[in-house]
Amino acid sequence: MLRFTHRFHSLTGQTTALLLCAVAVSMMISAGLGYWKLYEVTASNSSIRIDRAARAAANIMEASLPQDFSVKLAADGKPVALQLTARNEEAAMTYSPMYDALLKKIGAGNHGAANLFKFNTETSALDRFATTFRKPDGSMPPPMSIKSGHPAYANLEAGKPHTGEVPVMGRMRLAYLTPILSKSGKLAGALAVDVGWADDLIVARDELRMLIFGSAMAILFAVAAIGMIMMRKSLRPLNELASFANLVAAGNQTNTVPHTNRKDEVGALAHGMVRVVELQDKLTQAAYVDELTGIGNRAKSLLDLGKTLELQPGSKNMAALLYIDLDGFKQINDAYGQLVGDSILKVISQRLCKLNGKNVKIARIGADEFTLIRTDVTSQRYLRKLAEKIAEQVKIPIQLEKTALELTCSIGIAILGRDASTPDEALRNAAHAMNFAKYESRGGHKFFASEMADEAQNRLRIERMLKSAIQNDEIFLEFQPQINPADNTMTGIEALARWHHETDGLIPPDMFIKIAEESGQIVELGSYLLDLACKQAAAWEESGFEFQHVSVNVSPRQIWQPGFVGLVKDILTKNSVSANNICIEVTESVFVGRDEDKVTAVLHELRNLGVSLSLDDFGSGYSSLGYLNRLPFDQLKIDRSFVTNIDTDKTKQNVMSGIISLARGLQLNIVVEGVETLEEMLFVKSIGCNAIQGYYYAKPSDAGKIPAILEQLLEVGSSGKLMSA
Repeated sequence: MLRFTHRFHSLTGQTTALLLCAVAVSMMISAGLGYWKLYEVTASNSSIRIDRAARAAANIMEASLPQDFSVKLAADGKPVALQLTARNEEAAMTYSPMYDALLKKIGAGNHGAANLFKFNTETSALDRFATTFRKPDGSMPPPMSIKSGHPAYANLEAGKPHTGEVPVMGRMRLAYLTPILSKSGKLAGALAVDVGWADDLIVARDELRMLIFGSAMAILFAVAAIGMIMMRKSLRPLNELASFANLVAAGNQTNTVPHTNRKDEVGALAHGMVRVVELQDKLTQAAYVDELTGIGNRAKSLLDLGKTLELQPGSKNMAALLYIDLDGFKQINDAYGQLVGDSILKVISQRLCKLNGKNVKIARIGADEFTLIRTDVTSQRYLRKLAEKIAEQVKIPIQLEKTALELTCSIGIAILGRDASTPDEALRNAAHAMNFAKYESRGGHKFFASEMADEAQNRLRIERMLKSAIQNDEIFLEFQPQINPADNTMTGIEALARWHHETDGLIPPDMFIKIAEESGQIVELGSYLLDLACKQAAAWEESGFEFQHVSVNVSPRQIWQPGFVGLVKDILTKNSVSANNICIEVTESVFVGRDEDKVTAVLHELRNLGVSLSLDDFGSGYSSLGYLNRLPFDQLKIDRSFVTNIDTDKTKQNVMSGIISLARGLQLNIVVEGVETLEEMLFVKSIGCNAIQGYYYAKPSDAGKIPAILEQLLEVGSSGKLMSA
């Protein structure tokens, strides 16, 4: 079927189709005109014959049985009904041998058949009680009735005659059915006659129609066959040149261009193809090779994907696309410069090539994005191991002049043929899976799932909405107090970002903060939130409310921005807020992929402004023990993962005790996040924690409620009771 469709789309097929259409139209017009004339003649003759038969039958019935029937005629003389005149209408509509003789006489005159029907009031059907039809052995045929749905039933039921084709003895026959009415005008029966000659004429007409169209189709096929043979022979050189062009486009041609010796249009086309081949050789290197790494580029990856997808339906093994993205590479480029970034990309490409083989194709499709196509995949478990191998290769430290960088990568996996049917779709879906891997936790891998595409579109929508949200003041702050469990006094307060969209409602912070990080909008968002926090701190200062300090989360990307310290200074000055009333919280990831000396210098500059520094989410990411004894942190915030169920988990209790002992030795204030139950609070209090932040004491609230919450906590504390969440 596909081969036939391909030929139809060829020049030969199109030209032949055009020729067939022209011949077909001509033949159909000629045959149609002839057939239409025959149809008119047949219809006219049949109409005349059936009209005559109906008149004759009605007159014979009246003449033969004047005591029982009289004919009602229309203005043109056609019988419209037979009126019963018999004293006993029931007897007149009952079978007798007399009716056989009478119907036989009518049928002989019509060269057809005749039937008498009686209306059955119980079934509302017209039952045949006399007929000229006989079986081959001379016996009566099976009973027959005219019921609802029969072509003539509606007219007869209304007391009107019916002319037209009706089913008779397994075939359609032209018939005239005259209603028989009682003296009161009700339907009592019907007289039906048909004309055998007219029926035969209609059959002959239909046979001629089939003959006309059958002959036309045979002629058309003959013309098509001859035309295709001749044209195919003439156009064969073009097909050969087209096949050669496809090989050139696919990069598989090895022979010389055919038909260059011809002097006609085909020869001119062949010489043009020679020039294309020469240009193709020059462009192939530039078109499919990445200039920096020497491996394939995006175009080559798409080409390889296309070939793989074409072969996939008949392949025994699965094929898969792995989309590899280096985590945080842009920050490395910003910190160390493009030359260092380029050297890193070369190292990574060389490591990926170690995984190469005849069933593997590797390409660099973006700044720090690579693809790996594998065609000998046996299972998803195999792909997981391959992804882990790639991650191990990428993670090997890369030695620079003064430091060693340890990179991670996020990998998205799409099964070709199952998750994608086109190269673009394969890249897109593998990228969705990679983004999910990066979104959940960098350094992992994910298989594509259909819902990822919807989620990616939603994230893109939120990313677009976020910019206007900052400009339209949709982002606001809530505040959560940090409470000293010894006396229920407030040691500080954390500012937490919230977003209320006019149609989507509240958008979770863990969603829009991550999206802001990935899109780069975190720098603008972070500055906006720092300004809001300082503005609120200044308002509390002016009102005399003792809030100790406001903690503001700052993204690593903000710390890495040139001039960040100056920005903080400007915001403090703009809002006229004391620097010692602001605490900047950073996470351990601030050091990942960065020059530690540069980050340390920025932290010291911030400390010199007078703001305090807090190391947030301690223990949730990279080991940071080495940072604590040489960085100017004032506070250590212990991640809530260490607190949940700490009252029953001995391991967590030991770890928490160790962290607090370490922090005391370094003279750091300790804040424990995520305390929600009385039992958790009592344990944390028992080991000497400075402050607790969590739902046990208070949920995040708007700034206006904070003084009242603090007052309530002090009242509860003075009574010796604790406030439960």
